[in-house]
Amino acid sequence: MLSAAIPRRAVARAGLRRAWLWLHRWLGLLFGVILVIVGLTGSVIVFYREIDATLNRALYAPDSSERRITFAQALEAAAAGDSAPIRSVIAPDPVWPVWVVMHLHPTEKGHYPNIWTTMVDPSNGRVLGRRDYTHAFAFTVYRLHFTLLLYDWHGKELVGVIAFILLCSSLSGLYLWWPKWRRFWRSVSLRRGVSPLRLMIDLHNLAGFWTAPLLILVAVTGIGIVFPGVVRPIVGLLSPATPYPSPTVKAPPAATPTLTADEIVAFVRAAKPRYDIAQLNPPIGSRNTWRALLRPPQANPALRTRGAIWLDPWTGAVVHDRTGDAISIGDRYQTEQLWLHNGATLGLVGRILVFISGFVPLVLLVTGLLIWRGKRQTRRTNVIPRR
Repeated sequence: MLSAAIPRRAVARAGLRRAWLWLHRWLGLLFGVILVIVGLTGSVIVFYREIDATLNRALYAPDSSERRITFAQALEAAAAGDSAPIRSVIAPDPVWPVWVVMHLHPTEKGHYPNIWTTMVDPSNGRVLGRRDYTHAFAFTVYRLHFTLLLYDWHGKELVGVIAFILLCSSLSGLYLWWPKWRRFWRSVSLRRGVSPLRLMIDLHNLAGFWTAPLLILVAVTGIGIVFPGVVRPIVGLLSPATPYPSPTVKAPPAATPTLTADEIVAFVRAAKPRYDIAQLNPPIGSRNTWRALLRPPQANPALRTRGAIWLDPWTGAVVHDRTGDAISIGDRYQTEQLWLHNGATLGLVGRILVFISGFVPLVLLVTGLLIWRGKRQTRRTNVIPRR
């Protein structure tokens, strides 16, 4: 009985391995090019603000870095040159050392929002320039990464599916690679004097193994960003996780005046004195509250926000608090997903690691194709190098 059970177990393992190998191979062959596009554009947008500032120096060159202009004055200066509704105003920081005011222009239904930006000198209120932000180079690369430029064809959801495929490919690759302990170092190193096919297999294994944790992290957070409703219940098994809010308040009598941007800023600073205001969002159609995105003082500019609060536009009262000291660990994870995804949570080192990981799908696709072609050729001579 025992001797019969062992072969059956071995046959089952061999069958499972063939199934994983089939899945891994065809995921790479069918979706490899899209994974490469998403990976390379992801590498670029890790530093997209720095790239944008470098390519548009005149727009980010204030007369002085001293901030003499308030939020309200920056909004007023931007509105004088662009009457479109203001979506947000981003405070100056070391990467973008100017006020960046975003205007939402009319957009065809189903198309990506038509965003224009006005840059305002923080030292004197001078408008440094305006531009079509949606079609600027750096943000176009961002849209390519986030929607494959197929926003009106459910491109965002398609990228979420690609993230799931990356997760499956990474896990199946790990399963196929997993060696016996005595062969571990041989499996994660390049050997000399081997055949070209063996070299490609070693390169494929090497790239896949050393970057697997990063690829899995990027895939999981990518799925969570695109499909929060899918990930939230899973996170909720460990800690309460709630949907991202868009709160509204009951409007007072029509004659009641709303607060100015600077008055709202004063209420934000009184409510959260330990935070800096990174960005301010005026009321829009879906909510009548102000939103203030916050970050700790002296935080890395790449970590643009670390929570938010929403305020009543008439009274300045805090309507909802989603900063770290007021939410659950589950909500904190959801808030942190974007910064985990682009590496900003771990500072410059994390961003560099994510930047490097974006090139890995290209390496895996090229080596995978060469392995596939090489095995097809050697199969004809019945000399197939052991994987």
